[in-house]
Amino acid sequence: MDLVWIVCVAVSVCAWFASAERHSVYWNSTNPKFLWDDYSVEVRLNDYLDIVCPHYPLGEVPSQDAERYVLYMVEREDYDSCKPQSYDQMRWECGLPFAPHAPEKFSEKFQRFTPFTLGKEFRQGESYYYISKPLHHHGQECLRLRVDVVAADGSQEARVAKGGGAGGAAAGAGAGGGVHNNSNRMPLADDPVVVLPEVRKSVRTNSAATTKSLSILSLLVPVSLLLLLPLH
Repeated sequence: MDLVWIVCVAVSVCAWFASAERHSVYWNSTNPKFLWDDYSVEVRLNDYLDIVCPHYPLGEVPSQDAERYVLYMVEREDYDSCKPQSYDQMRWECGLPFAPHAPEKFSEKFQRFTPFTLGKEFRQGESYYYISKPLHHHGQECLRLRVDVVAADGSQEARVAKGGGAGGAAAGAGAGGGVHNNSNRMPLADDPVVVLPEVRKSVRTNSAATTKSLSILSLLVPVSLLLLLPLH
């Protein structure tokens, strides 16, 4: 009986992992999707967003020309202007363009609740906004992304007003861009824009293959456990 219970738990866990999808965004200036006026990704609760940082083989480009970014999770108005307002909005730093084995990557899990005090909580029907500032120069280059959290069937019935965005979650759990006060406001960059050479896009991985392998795993684990059941 205990083994049957273990099999049921294993099936449930595997099905849960298999249902979560991963969405990769290659955060660099050569990604053509950033040329769109409204680059967006749709996710469901428990999905993952993977931010893949710029990556180069050692020696391919001069260190000063390698793209580096600080990413921020901001409010809608900051997304529209592509200007973060405070250091509290900082999310990640893509600062290792010559990482030896693979591109630097950061993951956001779009979960309704989090056990961590400083964790982010997300709501179905809301939109969340990410922008970046370049570290490899002090220009105003703007890379930005909108993430829409939709229902399991892909509908957006719970979508709040257009101007809501990350502020809705921020009001309850601090998931927005942070407090805008004079002590943590960002300085304005007034240096001229540096013209950069074309930068190699990060090597892509297939997120669909990851989802497929998880689905296969969800089938193999319970079958293997059933084979261990004693025959009568």
